[in-house]
Amino acid sequence: MFLKDIQTKPMTALLEEARKRSELFSQHDFSPFELPAVSSKETKEIIEHFNAVLQMVTQQAADAEIRLNLVTQAIQVGLWEMQVIAGDPVNPNNTFIWSNAFRKMLGYQNEADFPNILDSWSSKLHKDDHDWVLADFANHLNDRTGTVPYDLEYRLLLKNGQYRWFRATGTTIRDSKGVPLRVAGALFDIHDKKMKDQETAALVTRYDLINRALVEAPWDMTVVAGDVVNPNNEFWWSPQFRKTLGFQDESDFPNVFSSWSSRLHPDDADRTIKGFADHMNDYSGKTPYDLDYRLKLKNGEYRWFHAGGETIRDSKGVPLRVAGTIRDVTYEKKKDDVVKLMNEKTQQLSQSILDMVKGINNVTTQAQELAVAQEQSTEAANHAKNSADETKNISNFIKEIANQTNLLGLNAAIEAARAGELGQGFSVVANEVRKLAVHSADATVNIENSLNTMKDYIEEILQHIHNMASLTQTQAALTEQVNASMDEINDMSQSLVDIAKTL
Repeated sequence: MFLKDIQTKPMTALLEEARKRSELFSQHDFSPFELPAVSSKETKEIIEHFNAVLQMVTQQAADAEIRLNLVTQAIQVGLWEMQVIAGDPVNPNNTFIWSNAFRKMLGYQNEADFPNILDSWSSKLHKDDHDWVLADFANHLNDRTGTVPYDLEYRLLLKNGQYRWFRATGTTIRDSKGVPLRVAGALFDIHDKKMKDQETAALVTRYDLINRALVEAPWDMTVVAGDVVNPNNEFWWSPQFRKTLGFQDESDFPNVFSSWSSRLHPDDADRTIKGFADHMNDYSGKTPYDLDYRLKLKNGEYRWFHAGGETIRDSKGVPLRVAGTIRDVTYEKKKDDVVKLMNEKTQQLSQSILDMVKGINNVTTQAQELAVAQEQSTEAANHAKNSADETKNISNFIKEIANQTNLLGLNAAIEAARAGELGQGFSVVANEVRKLAVHSADATVNIENSLNTMKDYIEEILQHIHNMASLTQTQAALTEQVNASMDEINDMSQSLVDIAKTL
């Protein structure tokens, strides 16, 4: 009995020490076992083995923690974990552990300023993220199937008052029924990446909006091994490029060279492809890619486009990548043709106006000549009138002479009766008769001269009238020419108006 009691005392002491160590271990105190006052050789050996194992485990744990700290520092990640009590995600007794790396990412140092409670994290969530983040976390924990992931991006408030973007991931250990037991996760600072992504997204959006707003349609080609005709050259036709030609996407307008080249107008194909090749193969980079050509749209219509491009080259001038745009210039092309036609019409109008001016000048000249002819005719008519008046005077004179002659004849008859007695008186009468005869002869000559003069004036009047008739006919013809010129000018003016409406 005494021997048995002696043998059981070391075991009792060892068991008591083991219980003490277990309680210390739960408090993260991994100090070695102490040798009981009463111990046997076997008890001593057991304790030594326990301490050796404990030292190895402690060292491995320390090494693991060092490695974990190094890894978390290297990848800039903050770790956390939560033990779920009775499978209840919102149980206030759920214990949290925020790693120091987690705290430092938010600007905190230790448990004193960032306690191991849920509120330390949840109270830092951005107001726009708070509700949905907690809801997603609860959905992940309450999903007994384990198919709902926990992988979120949200903003947290740092100690300095600034918000930063973080990515949170986590996984949950569950029992056989899917009840959550323990969840662990990591927090990654993605703020810089997020800002760059947002900036990139803004640039993409801006680029897309600019593409939609601009009439230029971009394209791009990556040159393989500097070979312009390499079939492996990668083409990119922008959505705006396809839309400009009436296509929708890559299914009806693939990212290949022939999608573009096959739609070139037959009269433009050779020179256009040659112009592109000359630009690419000029290693000095001095040959521009800037030309106009026609492309066939999906609806079969040909339209004019202006193409421009720039090429990135290596140090030797070998092309690496080329990008460019096309712009619909059909309107400009038509406008150039319209301007050319308008210039021609304007020149014709100018010539017609010049012809009209000449016609008006001719009409004016003819009118002046007609006025002179009319004046001359009037003057000749006045002369003829004066001659007629003179002829009338002569006729009156002859009539008077005739009257006197009759009277003298009567007297002569009377005197003849008295001839015997008055011979001398008859002689006087005879002389008077002779004088009258002379005057009659002179009057006759004057009448003849007046009549000849009148004839000349009448002939002159007739000639002037003939000239006036010719001038009138010429003036009528010139007037018709002026009217025709006016009609032509009117037509050309209307044509110019119609052309101007198309500009």
